[in-house]
Amino acid sequence: MNELELKSIWSAYDKKLERSLKLNLKIFEDMQTGKAKSKLDALLSIKVGGVAIGVLWMAFLGFLVYVVNFKNLWFSGSVVMIMIFTLVAMINYIQHIILINKIDYTKNITGTQTKLAELQVSTIHTTAFAWLQLPFYTTFFWNNNWIMEGDKGFWFIAVPITVIFIIITIWLYKSITPENLHKTWVRKLMMVGMEYKYALSASELLQEITEFKKDEV
Repeated sequence: MNELELKSIWSAYDKKLERSLKLNLKIFEDMQTGKAKSKLDALLSIKVGGVAIGVLWMAFLGFLVYVVNFKNLWFSGSVVMIMIFTLVAMINYIQHIILINKIDYTKNITGTQTKLAELQVSTIHTTAFAWLQLPFYTTFFWNNNWIMEGDKGFWFIAVPITVIFIIITIWLYKSITPENLHKTWVRKLMMVGMEYKYALSASELLQEITEFKKDEV
């Protein structure tokens, strides 16, 4: 067997190996993309369900305000503030739904990962913002008579509890940020719900494709 025949055999082997590697990459890419899509489909269902629950919750709160008819401003004001926070959360959820639906799995992975990173950051900000409504759950039962009479239960129990909740709420809002994800408690808190977890899992699955391509080079 001469040198020319050896080169020909080697060239044919290289082509077969290249086709095999491309096929393996395609299979792996399809598998990982399918898994990522499954995660985001589950996340989409959560977002849609969250919007539906938000609509019902706001309708219930609106009914309470209507029944009370602003006779107790503390109650009505607290409920209205909770409604505002719920509305903002719903708007964020709708934006997340639009973002997820814009993801095109047939295009480059980098673009998809950028959208997923945007989704993760927005989810963190939405979670932090949601905590700001917490103090209003401690003020809805206040009333002017209770305050004007100087009731000790109000000034020494109700007010301190509200102040404590305000401090905790502000601290949580400032602490729950993308920059603080390296902190164990922040990451664990975000992983409690499935929203951030699904978005992160989808991103990691696509990242594995990128790593696989690097290894094949």
